[in-house]
Amino acid sequence: MLRLLLLCTVSFPGHAQLRFSSLEEVFGYADQNAVSIQSARDQQLIAASKTRAAKAALLPAVNASAGFNDNITLQPTLVPASLLNPAAPEGIFNEYTFGRKYLYSTGVQASWEVINFQKWFDVKTSRAAQKLSEANTRSARFQVYNQLAQTYYSILLTEKYIAIARGNIAVSDSICRIAEDKYEAGIFTEENLNRSKIQHIQTVQQAGSLSASLAQLYNQFQSQLNTSEQVMLSGELTASQPGSVGEESTAPIHPQVQVQQAQLRLNERQLAQSRAMAYPSLTVGYQFNRNWATDKMFDLSAANNLPQQFWGLKLSIPVFNGLFTREKVTQAQIQLHQQQRVLDNQARVARKEDENLLIQFRQSTEDLKQQEAVLRLQSSSDSHTNDRYESGIIGLDERLDKFQDLLLVQNQYMQSLSNYYVSYYQRYLRIKL
Repeated sequence: MLRLLLLCTVSFPGHAQLRFSSLEEVFGYADQNAVSIQSARDQQLIAASKTRAAKAALLPAVNASAGFNDNITLQPTLVPASLLNPAAPEGIFNEYTFGRKYLYSTGVQASWEVINFQKWFDVKTSRAAQKLSEANTRSARFQVYNQLAQTYYSILLTEKYIAIARGNIAVSDSICRIAEDKYEAGIFTEENLNRSKIQHIQTVQQAGSLSASLAQLYNQFQSQLNTSEQVMLSGELTASQPGSVGEESTAPIHPQVQVQQAQLRLNERQLAQSRAMAYPSLTVGYQFNRNWATDKMFDLSAANNLPQQFWGLKLSIPVFNGLFTREKVTQAQIQLHQQQRVLDNQARVARKEDENLLIQFRQSTEDLKQQEAVLRLQSSSDSHTNDRYESGIIGLDERLDKFQDLLLVQNQYMQSLSNYYVSYYQRYLRIKL
C-alpha cells in the first residue's frame, strides 16, 4: 500500500524534461517505452509469426535442382559374349564401357501433405499461443500501470505536502523566535527554549529528509518509464478524480484470469495435437527430371536428352512407436486438468480482490471526507492558539502541544489521502484494463 510521503521540491535546470499533466499521459508514454510492455509486444509479434508459419506449412512444397557430373573414369561392364554372338562359347565375357563422360541434370520436385492432422492442429495450437501472448501483453501493461500509478501518486502526495511542510517550518520558526525573545527577557526558562528549538529542528529535518525521498521517487519513475530525461508532473491532487470507479462500474475479467484462460485453451489444443500423432497422413508427390549426357563438356548439340517424370501417393499409418503417443496424451491431459484448477483458483481470488477493492474505496472515500473536516477544525484551532500565544495569553508548553496536535492531524489526513488514492487507482485500473 502506498504510504504517507512528505514533501520536497526538486528542479532540474538545463536538462530536457518530460512533462506529464495526467496519469493517462504517463500510460501513453509507457506503452511506447516501458521495457516489459515492449518485450511482451515483441513476444506477441513472434507468436503471430509462428501462426503464419504454421499456416504456410499446409501449402505444397516445391523444390528445383540442377547438377553436373564429370565421369572421370567410366566403369567397364562385363557382358556375356553369347549376348551379341550366339556362337560364342559359354563362360566368355567381353568388356564394354557404357555411358558418356559428362552428365547434366535438372529437376523439379513437388509434394503436398493433403492429409496431415499434426499440421492442422499445429495451426490451432499456434493461434491459441498467440492469444496467450496477447493476454500476457495485457497483464504486463496492468502490472506496469500499477507501478506507475503508485509512483505517480506518491510524487503528487509528496509535492502536496510541500505547502504543509513549509507552513509547519514557518510556524515552528515563529514559535522559536518568540521563545528566544521571551527567554532573553527572562520570561521563559531554558527548558522552554530548548523544546521550541527541538520542535523547529524536527520540522526542518523532516522536510529535508523527504526531499531525498522525492528525488528517489523521480529516479524510480524514470526507470519505470525507461528514460534518462528528467520527468516533471504538472498535475495536482484533488479530493475527487474524473471517471467513475464506484459500485455502478463493472470491472472486466482480471488480466491474470485472462492469461490463465488463454493458457487453458492452449492446453486444450496441445491435447488435441498429441492425439493427432496417432492419425494417418497422406502425401501426394510429383517429380520431373531431365538429364543431358555428352562427351564434350560445353557442347550439348550431340547430347542425349533423357527426360523422366512421375507422380505418386504415400499413405503413412502410425502402427507402433513404443507407446510414446499414449504417454504424450496422458501428459497433456494432466496439464489440462492442472491448468483448470489454476484458472478456477485465480478467478476466485480475483473476484474477492475486486470485492475488497470496492470496500476499500468506499471506506477510504468516507475516511478522507471525515479527515478533511478534522483538519479544517484543527487548523482553525491552531490558528486561534497561535494568536493567543503571540498575545501572551497562553504559555509555550500549551502552544507546542497544540502545534503537535496539528502535526498529528496533518499526518492522519495525508495517510487518509494516500489510502484514498491507493484504492482509487487500483479500482480505476481494474475498470480500465
